[in-house]
Amino acid sequence: MKVVGFEAPFIHALSPDATNFEVIGPLWDRFIQSVERVPNRAGGEIYGVIYARPENERSHPNELQYMAGVAVHRASELPDGMVSHTVAADTFAVLTHNGPINTIGNTCREIYREWLPQSDYEHAGISDVEMYDERFDCERDDSVMEYWVSVKPKALDHH
Repeated sequence: MKVVGFEAPFIHALSPDATNFEVIGPLWDRFIQSVERVPNRAGGEIYGVIYARPENERSHPNELQYMAGVAVHRASELPDGMVSHTVAADTFAVLTHNGPINTIGNTCREIYREWLPQSDYEHAGISDVEMYDERFDCERDDSVMEYWVSVKPKALDHH
């Protein structure tokens, strides 16, 4: 899936130095004001894409890249300041975040500290994707968004 939007580095929610709320909220505000400028849009959903930055570009060990964007059929013309990122076709576990967006840290903790370690999978390190559709309303208790985690089967221990 090709996504076009704005991106910025942030320190993830599970880090004591987390900057996710300071960085991601303003990034979304900026993107929503510019979304109509994105050509070749595919579907009505909007996406938050989270992926690793090369270690030599990080200012902090827990720094990741966040992109607020929309899927496109092709990324031939990019509006000013926007970038294109391709989410590789892979296996994703699709989990649901229910409730206001300010509780996303709790969902991330459950996914990465409880669900994933107890599952038959490990993180594949491709990209994680937040999918927002008509069920999402950032402040409502009945809000729903999907959180897609790239996974691969756990390597078997050969003792």
